[in-house]
Amino acid sequence: MKSRSWNNPVITSEMKIKMRGWRTALGIAAYLGVLLLIGFLYYLAFIESSYAWNTSVNARQEAGMQIYTVLAVLQFSLILLITPAQTAGTISGEREKQTLDLLLSTKMSPFGIVFGKLISSMSYILLLIVTSIPLFSLVFLFGGVTPGDMAQLFLFYIITAFAVGSIGIFYSTLFKRTVASTVITYLTMFLAGLVSVILGAYMLSVQYSGAAPQPANPSVPFVLYVNPAVGLADILITEPGGFRSMFGIFVTGTAGGIDFWIMNAIVMLVIASILLLVSMHKINPVRRPGRKKGKA
Repeated sequence: MKSRSWNNPVITSEMKIKMRGWRTALGIAAYLGVLLLIGFLYYLAFIESSYAWNTSVNARQEAGMQIYTVLAVLQFSLILLITPAQTAGTISGEREKQTLDLLLSTKMSPFGIVFGKLISSMSYILLLIVTSIPLFSLVFLFGGVTPGDMAQLFLFYIITAFAVGSIGIFYSTLFKRTVASTVITYLTMFLAGLVSVILGAYMLSVQYSGAAPQPANPSVPFVLYVNPAVGLADILITEPGGFRSMFGIFVTGTAGGIDFWIMNAIVMLVIASILLLVSMHKINPVRRPGRKKGKA
């Protein structure tokens, strides 16, 4: 008897539909073209301003680090922009096509449906991330960036895409229309990022507003743990005089000596897991709260 533990029909069907045809290849080409164009334009601007007058090793490393940072921030922004569009219509789209009931009537569990929809929707994002690795590897020619740095960055990309995708899946089960779930997903991301930065800046200002120039035991405001942009900043900005030295708290990491971006990733994974569990509960056809048993 064949094992079907990893044979998810949703993943198989969605992957066949999404990966065949010319649109996927064209989307990947356009995505990489945007990254390459902006990186090349930034490189030209940099060498015209400073690198052309200084050919030292430090100048080359500085050029590599700045190009790497620009590409990293750009790809991070594209992931936040593309992922909700890929995931926010997964369940609501089935409702609009009136095929969700058929899907729920199969032998697949709510976990299999939600997990399959998430993985199939994220497959395109993962493909974009993987295909951009050779482009990012070009910065090795300048120095200043190690394979370990890039591994941390791409791991954080995947975790961020998973967390944002879980938000899209959650709203897709909550709303019946894809437009509504997509708009609310983007709005939630924007408000969560804005509110966390404002509250985090306020909490930091309170800590640093005492008589001493810096607090004896600074702590990371808890609201910043839900903001992946701050985690990206913790990964990228490591040079003296940067973001870490500005706020001090990021130099020594968080409680227990753990880097901030690791705690940020853990918090996002926990939130994503909770949202997926709620999504599974929402689409469970057996769930009938408050329903009384009928008489025979």
